Amino acid sequence: MALALFGLALLTRLPFATTNLYAPDSVLYARGMELFDPFDQRPQPPGYLWYVLVLRAIDLVTHDPNRAMTIVSALAGAATIVLVYLLAARLYDERTARVSAVFVLTAVTFWAYGGVAYPYTLLAALTTICALLFWRALEPAQTSSGRGMRLLLASAVWGVAIGFRSDLAIFLAPLWLFAATRATLPTAGASAAIVAALVGVWVFASAYADGGLARFLEAVQVQSKFVDDRYSVLGNGPIAIYRNLYELGRFLGRGLYFLIPLVAVAVISAEARRIELRDRVRTAFIALWVLTPLAFYVFIHVGEYGYIFSVLPGLAILAARGAIALAKGMRMPRTFKWIVAATVLGNATIFLLSDTPISARDIARHDRGIDEKVAYLASFASESTQVVTAYDGVLVDHYVHTAPVFRYDPAASSDFTLPLACGKVTQHRPCADTDVEVVLWDDLLRAEGAGWQEVRMPHGARLRIARVPRSASLRVSEGLGVEIVR
Repeated sequence: MALALFGLALLTRLPFATTNLYAPDSVLYARGMELFDPFDQRPQPPGYLWYVLVLRAIDLVTHDPNRAMTIVSALAGAATIVLVYLLAARLYDERTARVSAVFVLTAVTFWAYGGVAYPYTLLAALTTICALLFWRALEPAQTSSGRGMRLLLASAVWGVAIGFRSDLAIFLAPLWLFAATRATLPTAGASAAIVAALVGVWVFASAYADGGLARFLEAVQVQSKFVDDRYSVLGNGPIAIYRNLYELGRFLGRGLYFLIPLVAVAVISAEARRIELRDRVRTAFIALWVLTPLAFYVFIHVGEYGYIFSVLPGLAILAARGAIALAKGMRMPRTFKWIVAATVLGNATIFLLSDTPISARDIARHDRGIDEKVAYLASFASESTQVVTAYDGVLVDHYVHTAPVFRYDPAASSDFTLPLACGKVTQHRPCADTDVEVVLWDDLLRAEGAGWQEVRMPHGARLRIARVPRSASLRVSEGLGVEIVR
């Protein structure tokens, strides 16, 4: 069954693999493959050194950073589905395991991210394998030494996983403590030493590659301050909780869709509670696994759809238990298969047939739209073109080489006025005598006022373009509104 799930996952991911780097962070990882330097955002601190090294190894064969990243995404996504199956089978039973795996298989954003240059399916795989090993360390063993060896193995895997995704140091610490408190003191001490040693290897290896420990730690400090100043409750007070809750709700909603009511049933159903309370260790284990990342996202930062993949495996298992509890609560056990089928088909339909964000159409529109936008801009004269971008600045810099690009951070920007750049000046087209084609790259930017023309690309991407005098300027309001000031 595990092998069949792995094969099915790959077959359903590979057709949707993208050919271009997906987002600004994808470009940073590609830059990191060329030269690892977190201080220079190659990639963003703390650098995720083990992930970058795996990408470099695959790139020796593919000679394409995007292809290397999408291969890792597809394999990690398939591995996650298998690991969820194995973990749910140990936590509960075979029926729960199969349903949980299928729920992850068809989760909308998880399906989409199995074919893009992002590390978030790897986050899901790593958190699930660590959870599986920690649960094994909690299970009864024939000897105390056997149980201790399981904790040592789980600790070693966790220590390595932190080098791939440093957020797992926080997310999985409560699970490790939960398992360690049930081991002997020498075993717990040895396990802690293993984790510390492996994390130390990652830190010093990253520092060596980044030009020294002081430089690496400064990069991490700068990145942490950036997050605190813009997103966390530490730098923004209680309003950060509201903002993070809004983003978290949006990301969870699009990641779960039809799983949401089943998760709710698992939490509030009397039938589900009765079953869960039979094994309080298991209930505490799942609660720690799921709630720790959610608390971090609420108080510190949740910046991307893929962040919720740290909790998606656990929520899929809860949804499977909710489906079982719903059928039992209705006293109609035959409806169980229909509940599961409706949930799976509903989520699959959203991904395959709808035009919602992070659906198959949306991913294809974004991916092919990069090529189409770049080709369209190639016909413009560089000395009379100004590309404006906010969220996609790094991505535009990577692909657009025919025109000057102005990029800014909308989260950190208040209202401001932008004089138009001169671009490349030639003898026949001096700067002062030419008009300028102002091009808005990002879909999220609002073209305000008159004078804008929308150009649709063949696959649905769009550019907003205005031809204005060189003496004009652009007014940016609330970070996203762009208006021509003549």
